[in-house]
Amino acid sequence: MNTETVVEKPAGESLNVLQTIIGVFTSPAKTFARIDANPNWIIPLVIIAAINLVFMFVAGEVILNETLQQQEKTMMERGVDQEKIDQTLESTQKFMSGPFMKVWGVVVPMIILVIIAGVMMFVGNVILGGKATFKKVFAVTAWSWLILSVYGLILLPLILAKETMLVNFSLATFMSDEARTTFLYQLLAKIDLFYIWWIAVYSIGLAVIYKMKTQKVAVAVTAVYATYAVVASALAGLFS
Repeated sequence: MNTETVVEKPAGESLNVLQTIIGVFTSPAKTFARIDANPNWIIPLVIIAAINLVFMFVAGEVILNETLQQQEKTMMERGVDQEKIDQTLESTQKFMSGPFMKVWGVVVPMIILVIIAGVMMFVGNVILGGKATFKKVFAVTAWSWLILSVYGLILLPLILAKETMLVNFSLATFMSDEARTTFLYQLLAKIDLFYIWWIAVYSIGLAVIYKMKTQKVAVAVTAVYATYAVVASALAGLFS
């Protein structure tokens, strides 16, 4: 990763949508310099929403079955009577089979993007002493998120073939499925090749709009992600 980031305003015409998408993956510094000059966040949100919808429709059955199996297993381990288990599973199936679940699968990622942008704006403006508008931070957040959206599409054939959501390119791959509820499994699942790639690209984008060294921003982004990974893994272990 370069320690310096191009911060000068780019000359020439702005990139079209396809060029921007490709640029996020192949030349993020130059691409985010263009985005810095014209921070459009609507287009990446539309693309992300479309990909999420495709994912939810194609993998919906796998998600439903795995959710029901895990829910039944958890309730049985806690000694819940069978009648209550059946009622809960029926309610879950109705909820997840309805259209609201598809909408939920699109809305939640958007909320996550807003939260991430808000956190990183606080880090950039307050902790690192930079200055950037929420529009620019959110635009960088949305465009960089395309890496994780594409990751979902890459995993989709594997999910369908194995009929499980337990497919990834993380360190958790080396652990058994039975360990999925443990803190270690949850933590290692977040040390993923594509998430590392996203952190690198996201750091470059933030460095561009904050006019800072990429290395300095990368340390901050990694620290935030590491904090999230530890807290989320601990909570997953408590409620599983």
